[in-house]
Amino acid sequence: MELQQNRVTDAIVCTHQVDVDPVHAFEVFTERFGDWWDPRLTSDPSTYEGADVEEVEGGVVALHHDGEDYPIGEVLEWEIGERFAMTFHLALPRDHPTELVVDFEPSDGGTLVTLTHGGWEQDNAAQRHKFTEWPSLLARFAATALQD
Repeated sequence: MELQQNRVTDAIVCTHQVDVDPVHAFEVFTERFGDWWDPRLTSDPSTYEGADVEEVEGGVVALHHDGEDYPIGEVLEWEIGERFAMTFHLALPRDHPTELVVDFEPSDGGTLVTLTHGGWEQDNAAQRHKFTEWPSLLARFAATALQD
């Protein structure tokens, strides 16, 4: 697993090899987002109930707490087994979201997952230092993918 972070406006890039095929990796990343997302990285871990990704471009990505939906972004790209992209405004100004792009590439009998967290600009870059958990999140994702 590798995490790259440089200048404050550079994208954060994290990769992880997962021993499942790209379609399965994509499905776990999107359909089971709430299972692998770390409750510590929500507004209130004690009330975290999961998350949902609407499986269509323009769909909402939301965390669930106490029966309420808390949108954290919108689906930008939905290419099963290849690419998932979304706006991302968790812990960021809603009017200046970043963008997550996740690529799923066949590699060594499994899938190389590359997560790119970009879209850093003057209005949100001051928050970039908060986003150091991507390697841990991808490890949780990989463990979830191997459970099936």
